[in-house]
Amino acid sequence: MNFDYKKNIKVIGFDLDQTLFPKSPEIDETIQEYIYRKISEQRHTTIEESKKMFKDLYKDGAGLSGSKSLEVLGVPNAKEVVQMALEKADIAKFLSPDEKTLSIVKKLKERYGNLDIITGSNLKITKEKLGHLGFDLRLFNNIFTQDDVSKSDGSAYKIWMKKYPSLKPDQFLYIGDRVMSDHMEPKKLGINSILVNQKEKNLDVDCPQLSLLVEIEKYLI
Repeated sequence: MNFDYKKNIKVIGFDLDQTLFPKSPEIDETIQEYIYRKISEQRHTTIEESKKMFKDLYKDGAGLSGSKSLEVLGVPNAKEVVQMALEKADIAKFLSPDEKTLSIVKKLKERYGNLDIITGSNLKITKEKLGHLGFDLRLFNNIFTQDDVSKSDGSAYKIWMKKYPSLKPDQFLYIGDRVMSDHMEPKKLGINSILVNQKEKNLDVDCPQLSLLVEIEKYLI
């Protein structure tokens, strides 16, 4: 916790969903309605039963990822199902620019120069979401999406580091919201992380856990 981010970090990566915009029950439910139907079809359960099974594993973003939860439940082509859920969900109506978030990201760009996006969404959806949130895509050097590589197995972070061959792993910082894919996976490679939009702190996690994205300012600016 005594790591000097301002002195050591040279490049910052951001997750997108529930990081650059906060957790929202409305957004989650809109996306997950498609997933519940797929579980119901596979397991011959009611929508409510399917919802409970998924929620018990996913734990509102604090447990397994959406695709891992589906794999446990025996739903084939889990990643494709999640991708379809993201594509079919009309969440644009829930997204709008947040001036505090935009201001902090711009300050980080000015201070560090190197900002990237690493997300589980595909490129089309990522660009649409960033647009609705008011971000200029030129703020980000690279945008890594599900079209390229996966975060859940760490491959996305390996590709990310290759973009900056002169930097050491501990000069990278990833900001996300999920313990497994956004903290544990990058940690295996020596990458620093900060978790945001956390309802409560996990005592087993040894990185900053912030209730709001704007709180990163005290660590980085």
